[in-house]
Amino acid sequence: MTVARFARVWRPGAGLLLALGAAVAMPSPARGQDIGAVAPDFSAPYVADSAAAPWHFWARDAMPVTILSFWATWCRPCETLHPWLEALARSYAPSGVRVVTINMREPADSIRRLLAADTGSVTLDVLDPDGHITQLYSVTSVPTTLMVGESNVVLRRWEGVAAVMGGMETVVRRLVGPESTASATRSRGCSE
Repeated sequence: MTVARFARVWRPGAGLLLALGAAVAMPSPARGQDIGAVAPDFSAPYVADSAAAPWHFWARDAMPVTILSFWATWCRPCETLHPWLEALARSYAPSGVRVVTINMREPADSIRRLLAADTGSVTLDVLDPDGHITQLYSVTSVPTTLMVGESNVVLRRWEGVAAVMGGMETVVRRLVGPESTASATRSRGCSE
């Protein structure tokens, strides 16, 4: 189409439509919680010792899979998910899976009391006292769980217990192989 012909068919308001179409067609920048995006870096105090140097996400030991699970003590579904994630962590830790639980905006003392019964925990429990990590990952409900690969890329995101318990282990198995034989007979139910 020539410029002269284009000028004849150009209608008032068509520029706006063209601009809107271009804006819709342009990809928006990825946010940290988006699948395929780089997970935002953060540091967080440990639940067990909030006076110790904070844990840094990107500085963690290289692991094929890191699971970030956002939770709160008042969240009843989290009470079901937490032991299930603990069992998953025990089963797949030898294959390079780490589970990090991130408590949202609660005092360390109340969390320590809740987790005190779980003396042999293999999950890494950290705090988000000011909600900064929660905002970085756009968490609006708990539990919210993300799976992050070794290169810090978000692989999956689940909201709620049923979604995690219904699909996470299959994805983990695909990424790192079957669980270790020592823990293969353990149940991942909540009755443990």
